[in-house]
Amino acid sequence: MRLLGALTVLSACVGSLALLPSAVIFPLYIYPGDNCAAWAPLISSISSNPTLQFLFIVNPASGPGAVNSQPDTNYQACVAKLRTTGASSGNNVKIVGYVSTSWGNRASSAVTADIHTYAQWATAYRPSGIFFDEAAIETSALAIYQNYSAHVKTDFGSSAHITLNPGVAPKDNGYFNIADLVVTFEGYFADFNVANLPTSSATPTSKQAVIIHTTPAQFPSSTLSALTKTFKAGATFLTNYENAVAYHNIPTYWTTYLSAVVSSQA
Repeated sequence: MRLLGALTVLSACVGSLALLPSAVIFPLYIYPGDNCAAWAPLISSISSNPTLQFLFIVNPASGPGAVNSQPDTNYQACVAKLRTTGASSGNNVKIVGYVSTSWGNRASSAVTADIHTYAQWATAYRPSGIFFDEAAIETSALAIYQNYSAHVKTDFGSSAHITLNPGVAPKDNGYFNIADLVVTFEGYFADFNVANLPTSSATPTSKQAVIIHTTPAQFPSSTLSALTKTFKAGATFLTNYENAVAYHNIPTYWTTYLSAVVSSQA
């Protein structure tokens, strides 16, 4: 998923609403622009869907940017707006920072520097965890990711969120023990079959995320239902945009998608 560039209490009444178990994970590699204009539909959706958990992956520059840097002022304002909107809509927003790991081959010092840089962002727009992209799947690399997980917990606190994205099911189920979510499929709609996802007790469906791009223009409701209602995936993202631009655009069926996620869990 590596791409260059960008990328709970509303009131006493709303605060009592339970969040649905299947979330929406959004690779937010879209530059927010002035006044958060490019993110406006997302911000509106947070308030409109107070029972739906949103996990936004922010990615200013294929990571946080220079070591120990802060993001630009648009990112500062707009990530903060995502956070405050979620805080007033039932705490239904989590934000994680994108970190590439190059399938376990990236220098660990570079990975931990990215983790630390996100953790040093000012409180108003600091992520609450890390999205590790290009994650390895082999037993031989598990210790590397255990180390990265420990760094996240040290820098962000014990409740920090960790998502691993190998894009396929890991060969070692130990990866599920160090992450809140593992992306067990990322790819083309034409290549997806829910029956191919792992279902053992060591790979709980509630800890699996599925990211599908290049879907038909018409929202694939049956696929979404299979994921949320039947498989009970921890998180999903579906988009009609093709791979090269899938994470730089909001799906054209965005509101339909969100309504389907909510209704499929009713």
